[in-house]
Amino acid sequence: MKIFIRPKLLFLILWGALALPLQAQKVGLLLDSYVSDRWYVDKKLFSDKVSELGGECVVEVAYGDPTEQVNLAKKMIQQGVQVLVVVAVDAVKSIEIASVAKAANVPLIAYDRLILSNDVTIYISYNNEKVGELQAQYMVKQKPAGKYLLINGPVEDNNAAQFRNGQLKVLRPLVNSGKIKILGDFIQSDWGEIGALMKVDEFFSSSSEKPDVIIAANDALANGSIQAMPADLVGKIGVTGQDADLGGLRNIIAGKQSMTIYKPLKPLATMAADIAIKLARKEDVKGQTKVQSGNVSVDAILLDPVVVDKNNYKDTVVKDGHASLSELIIK
Repeated sequence: MKIFIRPKLLFLILWGALALPLQAQKVGLLLDSYVSDRWYVDKKLFSDKVSELGGECVVEVAYGDPTEQVNLAKKMIQQGVQVLVVVAVDAVKSIEIASVAKAANVPLIAYDRLILSNDVTIYISYNNEKVGELQAQYMVKQKPAGKYLLINGPVEDNNAAQFRNGQLKVLRPLVNSGKIKILGDFIQSDWGEIGALMKVDEFFSSSSEKPDVIIAANDALANGSIQAMPADLVGKIGVTGQDADLGGLRNIIAGKQSMTIYKPLKPLATMAADIAIKLARKEDVKGQTKVQSGNVSVDAILLDPVVVDKNNYKDTVVKDGHASLSELIIK
């Protein structure tokens, strides 16, 4: 018995089959918080690139709550995201996110912060230990001997540990030789400037020794430290930072902060978006290296950070469009 299909019906069947792959890939971006201005930029760059590539981006923010972030991850997976991109609040508690994603066969991208799980599909970030090395190297060049204060972010963020490891890698030999004395090694509960202001204010109030250098892991911690300094020491104490945020750059131009680490956001965000779409389309993605942390080994792509100070900010952050000269003018 022969079955005849009318030409019009055949056209509709073929058209429907061809249209299926054109359905937008649904990508979930799950952020920690907006404690630093940079995360607004990451979100926009990532979302815009996903849209440009024909995908749909769904964004959720945990506002610093690791339990809420796990719940949001579950919700996004239930709502049908085909790939999950996570800026982890807590590197350990986010292991549950990795387990849930694996069970649902949803690829997981750890964005800028490592999740301590072998179930992470790929980790995309900058070389964070090198960030700490660059901060310490810059200040050692300026102040090869003296008193140093370290202020880093929470231990729950694996990046904070990497920054500190990089700093100590440079400083430890000088400490052992007696050239540098570390007055304090502070680990904050978050990345915000208020906690740093309180901790550094407490230090200045209780210590008779004053630092020559404060190695602050990011610009918010740097700004809190600067606000806590006695007025006559602002500009005399070397201060590092990271993120090249507006406040940090303004502090550098004003002579209050020595440098910041610039991690260009566009290459990071657009690369993550491109990889997310490829994973959503079931394409193979491989890292350029492996990142090890204990028993965890994750495929990774690590970009190189850039030192920014008053001598090169125009040729880096301004030239890249990360900040405009008009924004940097202190009124």
